Amino acid sequence: MFTPKAIVYFSLAISLLTIALLLNDFQMGVLVLGLASLIFLSNIWGLPEKVDLELFRQVAPNETFGDEDIRVESYVRNLTVANLMNAEIHEVLDQRITLKKGISRTPVSIGPRKESRLVLDFPSPPRSNYKIGPFIVRVRDPFGFYLVEKKLEPETLCVMPRPERLRGVQLRPRHVGPWPGVIPSKVLGIGTEFYSMREYVSGDDPKRINWKASARHNALIVNETEAERVTDVMVVLDSDVTFFGPVEGEMFERGIRAAASISSLLLRQGNRVGLVLQGGERGSVLAGFGKRHERRILYLLAAAKPGRAAVSTSYIMNLLARRMLPSRAQIVIISSLLDPEIREGVRQLIVAGYSMLIVSPTPASPSTFHDPIEETAFKMVMLERSITLLSLERSSTVIDWPRDIPLSAVMTKVRRIRPVVAA
Repeated sequence: MFTPKAIVYFSLAISLLTIALLLNDFQMGVLVLGLASLIFLSNIWGLPEKVDLELFRQVAPNETFGDEDIRVESYVRNLTVANLMNAEIHEVLDQRITLKKGISRTPVSIGPRKESRLVLDFPSPPRSNYKIGPFIVRVRDPFGFYLVEKKLEPETLCVMPRPERLRGVQLRPRHVGPWPGVIPSKVLGIGTEFYSMREYVSGDDPKRINWKASARHNALIVNETEAERVTDVMVVLDSDVTFFGPVEGEMFERGIRAAASISSLLLRQGNRVGLVLQGGERGSVLAGFGKRHERRILYLLAAAKPGRAAVSTSYIMNLLARRMLPSRAQIVIISSLLDPEIREGVRQLIVAGYSMLIVSPTPASPSTFHDPIEETAFKMVMLERSITLLSLERSSTVIDWPRDIPLSAVMTKVRRIRPVVAA
């Protein structure tokens, strides 16, 4: 295609030629010869008739937990038989990325059947999704009249939240499914929890014989265990922390880590887990199993941003719970509990039979206040939050999570609740 320079030169040549013809001034017409010569020479020693380029990019790694450097290697191969002297390669990067090695835009000369490489290194940026690209290659003729441009579409670098390893946490819903897992189901089957004893029958595993009970009854007695199953869980992350101003980012990141850690724990136990992101930016992942599903949840959390919710969390929870989960399943809410309607929403879900676990990151008090009114407003909000916590504790498992205590420590307070229904 023509460059702006070529358009200016062509327009100037046509204008001069038109004026020369109108004025019948052949001396002015001579000036057109110089411009015409440049255009002619650009076609003789300019770009080949066809410029064929092959572009390739590799981002390593393209998924990370933010604890390693990222390398972007971009290649352009010249598939024509001509030497491309005036080429430029440009890898467009997200403005939040700070390069440690390399430059994202540089002129190059690419010989026939040769390739040029652009290598960029940078430390992993904070949790988010980042666009790498497009990768743009521009080739011009020596006079700057013609331009060939080719692009390689951008890729996404996903910096995911790293799940914290939770130990000793016992999440126990009222509903369990038919698949084996770690949740006692109140029915006989393979498990680790003692259920009852009965007389030995042919075919029973000898390892299950209770020798002390057999000696007392003068007959072989075997132990029966309670079957352990899995459940369906919906994790709801309320990202509305806009009231807290300076500590908004820290509170939001704690909520992100909690959602990632709890989802990872439940998936490792074999449960079916879904995620609802509620706030200024909304999204959801339907309940599913396995490692790939964990990645889907982490991808959504990587892109999450704090913001004020247009629709109340209470409404969203009740709407999606009935669509995503069977009755009496487990719901985990991660929220700062600023929504005044959340108590009524939780009450409705409990009436419907759902088991509720609420994890609330404790807001840190600002070091300074701009005026006494702001300080009074903060105290009022914290008082309302305390009332909400006390109200929810009557019917739900509530974890008030202080900033300086690891999530794994506060989650050990979750006590086992035996299910009342097995599916």
